[in-house]
Amino acid sequence: MKKIKLIAMTAAMGMAFAACQPTLIDGPEPFDTVEAEVLAEGITYVQYEDEACTIPNEAGNYLKFNSSAGVVQVFLEGNEAPLYTGAGGVVKIPVKRGQEPSANLIFRLVNADGTFTETVKTFSCTPPTELAPEMLILVSDNGKKVWKYAATSPYGNAGYTGSGTNFNAPGAVDGKWWGVDCADSLTTQLAHAGGAATGDESNNAYMVFTEDGVVTTYGPAGNVIRGGKFEIKNYDPARSGGWELAKLITTEPATLFPWKVNGNGTPVTEFDIMYFTPQAMTLTHVPSGTGSWSEITHWSFIAATPDPLTMEGTWTYGTNGYGNGGHAGAGANYNGPGVIDGNWWSVASGDELADQLAHAGGAATGDESAEAYMVFEGDNVTTYGPDGNKIRGGTWTAVMNDYASGAGRGAAGWELGKLTTSEPAILFPWMVNGNGTPVTEFDIMYFDANNMTLVYTNGQASGGWDEITHWVFVRK
Repeated sequence: MKKIKLIAMTAAMGMAFAACQPTLIDGPEPFDTVEAEVLAEGITYVQYEDEACTIPNEAGNYLKFNSSAGVVQVFLEGNEAPLYTGAGGVVKIPVKRGQEPSANLIFRLVNADGTFTETVKTFSCTPPTELAPEMLILVSDNGKKVWKYAATSPYGNAGYTGSGTNFNAPGAVDGKWWGVDCADSLTTQLAHAGGAATGDESNNAYMVFTEDGVVTTYGPAGNVIRGGKFEIKNYDPARSGGWELAKLITTEPATLFPWKVNGNGTPVTEFDIMYFTPQAMTLTHVPSGTGSWSEITHWSFIAATPDPLTMEGTWTYGTNGYGNGGHAGAGANYNGPGVIDGNWWSVASGDELADQLAHAGGAATGDESAEAYMVFEGDNVTTYGPDGNKIRGGTWTAVMNDYASGAGRGAAGWELGKLTTSEPAILFPWMVNGNGTPVTEFDIMYFDANNMTLVYTNGQASGGWDEITHWVFVRK
């Protein structure tokens, strides 16, 4: 028995040793590198006018393609953000207003050895002559618009009522339960952001939407916090479905404080647009499967770029409507409606301007009244007295600084931009203590959808505390 056991053990050990001997197994050979000519010839396509690819058009902006060479990535030449990845599909050719009616697309294939093969094809396309109505609201005709938090309840929660028509004014939230009183209070709500501050918990944070379909969020100092691509889908100003006007969808969390309430940092990339004008926008996030009065998240924003769409409308005197102050040089201190840094004196009401005619050269002009107003309409601004009689008017332009640098303040940290009129045209357009000196160029110190603060420095040195004139207006 012992001999038998020894033989068995020896056989088992031999098998074990044999199993440790390496055996070379032939595998498939790596694919050959694809030549550029082969890739180019393997790309077949048809262009269409519509995303559903039902209307062929040799200059259509929707490209339906196939690649016989395999999976490729498609890029717009000069931009490394892929438009599409696959062996075939539909690519929307990026086109901008004013560009040449052609676009170069790169088709890139990754070879088995890690190298790239590329081919570039030029496609005719049809640049839009006008922005779609929803994009005109979001980015303005200038192609870029800045949006900030609304002054009250910029973020919070509500119960889902299903009644979109009750979102009928800036900041109005049907079924509202709770909201922060201002964006600065978001520092106390970091649990919604997963416990971490992201930099946009501030009244002075902002986001920029562009007609290229890009949204970028900035902190108060102009630092980039996050960004991504966006699109507006299913815009229906009639609100036929009873709830949203449209969907705002971002490729990644990209907007101001994009966190679901009580989601412990759950990011939001799909929003329902509930209120939508050139001056204000209200968004909600309704989780899938939300039932009646279940919790939803809401955001309220206001436009912060003066352009013909945001400035259009009727304006009158606000708090500290007209007065003087010292040039303190700190533009960032003009951080809210009616706030005047270095304020020395202001009228309490437009009615008090009747006692300040020395500033108008001694003559009443008709706008020395709290009921006087001015109307921006297109490129024109017209001032009216309380009885509706025209006092003065002219054309206007506003040139804003780059909001990506210093939160929009100029290099000296002073104005957001310049408002210029062709002649004295706004309400009480006189320099303080100037004995009737008219003003046609103003520094824009604060602007949102409903408030505007202007300053005239008369060339005084920044930070020198020399006298400057200020105006504060509110939307009527």
